[in-house]
Amino acid sequence: MKKAIALVMAACLAFSLVACGGASSTATSTSTASSTATSSEAASSEAASSEAAATEAGVKTGMAIVSSTSVSDADADADGKAQVDSTAAAVLVGEDGKIISCKLDVAQNKVAVKNDGSFDTSATFKSKQELKEDYNMKGASPIGKEWYEQANAFAEYVVGMTAEEVRAIETNPDAHNGPVDADIAASCTMGVTDFIEAIAQATENAQVLGASADDTLALGLSTEFSSSAVQPADNEGEGLVQTDTTYAAVTTDADGKITSSIWDCTQAKFNTTEEGVVTAKDETIVPKQTQKEDYGMTIASEIKKEWYEQANAYAAWLVGKTAADVAAVETNAEGHNGPTDADIAASCTMDVREFNNAVAKALA
Repeated sequence: MKKAIALVMAACLAFSLVACGGASSTATSTSTASSTATSSEAASSEAASSEAAATEAGVKTGMAIVSSTSVSDADADADGKAQVDSTAAAVLVGEDGKIISCKLDVAQNKVAVKNDGSFDTSATFKSKQELKEDYNMKGASPIGKEWYEQANAFAEYVVGMTAEEVRAIETNPDAHNGPVDADIAASCTMGVTDFIEAIAQATENAQVLGASADDTLALGLSTEFSSSAVQPADNEGEGLVQTDTTYAAVTTDADGKITSSIWDCTQAKFNTTEEGVVTAKDETIVPKQTQKEDYGMTIASEIKKEWYEQANAYAAWLVGKTAADVAAVETNAEGHNGPTDADIAASCTMDVREFNNAVAKALA
């Protein structure tokens, strides 16, 4: 009997030890699972944050310019002309490559040339968006809309499109190359071929510069005479008509602070003779950002930086500033009117006044 009781007690003790061991093992396993779940949740949260940041970082700002020139010679009855039309497109592009926002403008810089080769060097220039009703297209428009109204309608039309889809927009060569699609033809009948090319290029060239999807996109243009000289001039016996247009694509947040900006410039040059003959010096007008090292500023630069490098550095420096801050930027009149602030002077010594003016127009 005692032996039987002893065996039963031994069996119970063994079972108790096994049970305790199992419970301990289960507790450890549960603790590990809880830790794993916590780590998994943290990783998931971190991944979600990273994905959100990546999505935000994926918003790109782009700008492109498409230019063409036209000339006519002066005679006793009529002035000649030196004209350049530069179509600018600014875009915000999502991570999926689709346009979030688009702005369009054109610098139509037309200089009247007399039959002695002279021209008015005090002339000023406004973009078509600045001209508004003064551009005076409404009277000739079959839909009774002004240039800026049609341009803005087309800019809205391309929202949601990719560069490929923009390039595929069909136009009617028998109707001023206006868009064919009925969804936009009711709001825009003017030629859009340069719009299409500029928008597509801007979308393809867009970069992550700090903008967010809900930022406000703006585009500003500023044109001035530069290096122009009336005949006679030290230019192989010819006069020189030169207009420089500066372009600013700018995004701002809800507080009016700049989140990204792009600076570009085009130069159009025309020779004039004392007989009133006008000739474009360049077959194509290539923006300075596109020229890169071919612009050739590095050699003359005291900081040995090319035009696009200095422009990009200054544009990046403006991030976080407001329109009032940009207007207050001090420049050195004795140093090519470059910025005086030490934080940017080491990276940009060239004249920034026209870009500041273009930014001011964009944010007005």
